[in-house]
Amino acid sequence: MNLFKRALLCLGCFAIMPAVLPAYPQETVLAIEPDVKPQTPGAGLMLYRRLRNVGLDAQKVFSVRDAHLDREDIHVTLGDGTLAFTEAIDGKITGAFFSGEGEVLILPPNPAERASLALFTRAAVLEEKFTTAYLRFSDDRVVTDLQPSLRVAEDAGGFVSKWNSAAHNLAEGDTLRLLAAFTNEAGRAPAASQAHLPGFIHLRVAGATLGTFDVELEPDLPEQIYVGQASYMPGALFYDMWMAFPMRSSRGGHIPSPAYAEGSPELSSRSAGDVDSVHIAKFQIKATVKPPTGLEAEATLTMHVPQPDTRTFIFQLSRNLKVSEVTNQGAALEFIQNEALEGSQLAREGNDLVAVIFPQPVPAGSTLHLRFVYSGAVMSDAGNGLVYVGARGTWYPNRGFSMADFDLTFLTPLKWTLLATGKQVHVEKSGNAQISHWVSERPFPVAGFNLGQYQRSSAWTSQHGTLVEAYGTGGLETVPQRDRFLRSPRAMPEPPPQLVLPPENPVEDPATLQAIARGAAATIDFLSQKLGPFPFSSLELTQIPGGSSQGWPGLVFLSSRAYSAARPPAGAQRPRLNYEQVLYSDLMLAHETAHQWWGDQVFWKSYRDQWVMEALANYSALLMLESQDPEKFRVVMDHYRNQLDIGAINAPASATGLNPQASPLRTRDAGPVTLGVRLESSRFNNGYDAVAYGRGTWLFHMLRHMLRNPQFKALPPAAGGAEAERSADPDAAFFAVLRGLLKKFDGRALGTDDVQRAFEEALPHPLYFEGRKSLDWFFQGWVNGTAVPTLDLTNLKIAARGGNTVAQGTIRQKDAPQDLVTLVPVYAVTAAEPLFLGRVFADGDETAFQFPVPPGTKKLLLDPYQTVLSKAPRP
Repeated sequence: MNLFKRALLCLGCFAIMPAVLPAYPQETVLAIEPDVKPQTPGAGLMLYRRLRNVGLDAQKVFSVRDAHLDREDIHVTLGDGTLAFTEAIDGKITGAFFSGEGEVLILPPNPAERASLALFTRAAVLEEKFTTAYLRFSDDRVVTDLQPSLRVAEDAGGFVSKWNSAAHNLAEGDTLRLLAAFTNEAGRAPAASQAHLPGFIHLRVAGATLGTFDVELEPDLPEQIYVGQASYMPGALFYDMWMAFPMRSSRGGHIPSPAYAEGSPELSSRSAGDVDSVHIAKFQIKATVKPPTGLEAEATLTMHVPQPDTRTFIFQLSRNLKVSEVTNQGAALEFIQNEALEGSQLAREGNDLVAVIFPQPVPAGSTLHLRFVYSGAVMSDAGNGLVYVGARGTWYPNRGFSMADFDLTFLTPLKWTLLATGKQVHVEKSGNAQISHWVSERPFPVAGFNLGQYQRSSAWTSQHGTLVEAYGTGGLETVPQRDRFLRSPRAMPEPPPQLVLPPENPVEDPATLQAIARGAAATIDFLSQKLGPFPFSSLELTQIPGGSSQGWPGLVFLSSRAYSAARPPAGAQRPRLNYEQVLYSDLMLAHETAHQWWGDQVFWKSYRDQWVMEALANYSALLMLESQDPEKFRVVMDHYRNQLDIGAINAPASATGLNPQASPLRTRDAGPVTLGVRLESSRFNNGYDAVAYGRGTWLFHMLRHMLRNPQFKALPPAAGGAEAERSADPDAAFFAVLRGLLKKFDGRALGTDDVQRAFEEALPHPLYFEGRKSLDWFFQGWVNGTAVPTLDLTNLKIAARGGNTVAQGTIRQKDAPQDLVTLVPVYAVTAAEPLFLGRVFADGDETAFQFPVPPGTKKLLLDPYQTVLSKAPRP
């Protein structure tokens, strides 16, 4: 699943209001104008094109020696060479090109970012010499800082002739950000506390050893400094984010760091420089769907603008949808869509962006009603009556996922069935078409739809009577499809191509569809008891092509392969279990259903917190699987652990990037779960799936068993009362924490720090490390770490002392950092089953312990039930 902190409006009246739709004439198609009309260039568009096409100024070419440009943690030296500034635009210089001897120096401020940098550069500090550099900036002080080291160059014309074409091409990449800077900052008086904030700076250098990479400073982002590089691998383009962190003044507390934006995990339109300048409270969308490819739509966004004097707003919208008009309360606005986007911005985000420019700054506290009219081909025909919606998250203009209300109206041909997020409040036939109306019952982060010539089956949950409907087409798709958005963190990961698919069943087979509906209903029943009521009044499951799935509010996009695996052939024996079979036959459906709580009822604060939603949805599904089939549960957990030890395909032969003699990199070395989508890179093309899903799931498995009493014995029914109820589930404390998180953050964003505080509040005294009711040791070492240690028991001695039998020994942690702390359960081997003795905080390489044991004990075991993410423990 895939981004946000906003005030929410609750328009619950939609659920009970009668849905009255106007009788749209067929020929008007919901009154949407599908034709894209040429836009007359206005002042904003003209400024954009000037910024995009700016070249070098032959009158501003200088020899430079020992020039220094220092901004926060970024230190750039132009030792000896030639520098030309770009032509001034409205009196402002916005760029420069340098050729000669230069150096850039950046020291990452924390171990995680130093390790991340080392993975790509084999060094924990960026100290790189370069021969050419292109600089783009909105910071007027750049020219002032360089001025003392500049002298008039002798061959200015020759330098411009040589480098102007390159500078012109590079100018395109930062145009949108500069446009936002020009238009948004012109009338904005900065607060006194932020008057010394630097402006936007982007440095693209040709490094002597590292190749071309980007160094950027964006003051409006929560992590203002980031460094990365575009990497081209066979069949794929990656943007490797080497490091990202808050600038020094923000870390020092002089300037409050902006709250993490509730937007795209890919650092989406935030780079345009106006993040958090609006809150979209409501989307009202009317769409005509023309299968198999076409969409014509009109979207009205109700937006609140808290920041003062903003003119330019950036939205995401599929590049395949062309905007014909943008208005605010009837007044036409300028907009820019798909004008050339290049460089690091394109590599990070793609060109699915639309900039809307107001003629005057919008006052703080304003409410806008932006209306977009657009159309295009965002679907494709996958065969067998199945349409694939490619732009699943960008079929309507938005600023990344954020809690909002949705009002959706669709017009579709009668032979097609459309399902959407929200509650269907009205449907009617209009000629050869059908109009359906869907509204959100509560604010949720994203809206979507699916379309097909479906068969349908339904089931009801036994707990609260929730309707579950499964929709499938005539079979598996004929053409495999893959979409950039589906590879985002809102998608259940697809196994590698070599997997053996489960037996194929006709998808429209009533028994298959019934199995899907009943499986989701059973998941809702199970999780409702553990987590609280299902957040929506119904759930629809719809077939999509490919191997990955997505769970959205009240609507699941479920892989065709999960449909195929839903019901094994009659009389078939249970096959030898493997992860792929369990994934499609058991886990995927339950995982996406669990996302209705984790990801739709609550969301995540930033890309560093996405793992929480994925891991909790996955582990919630696995808990149901464990209750039904412990063997399958263990197959999945073993797979996740093994995946972390697989060698990285394209990584350098160094475990840390610092020691060439170290063992080759493994997938777990991609980084901690808190790196989010940065885990997937040219070095680790499966890093996100293995770490966020796999390691993240193991982290909650560890937390669960920390709170679980291994000596649990249920009280007999005669005990009665609340005590018996609490004791009926050994995981009661764990689920109490999860229910508390869902209740406290209902409709809000949840962060890793919130998870830590919630589990700390539930810590029993025996789990206090060094006498403190804190989980700092766990979150620093495990959540923000990458280790999968080997745990060994050595120096074991069992002897009688004063009438008691005592065992003492040493726990050794290998293949782990020196400061890793692991809570290790210790058991005694008895004639019956292993007897729990207690837990030991294994701190560092070796930790001694001592326990009283039953008479006759000859052997101890470390974590025999595999509750700690480690390699197989040895007796």
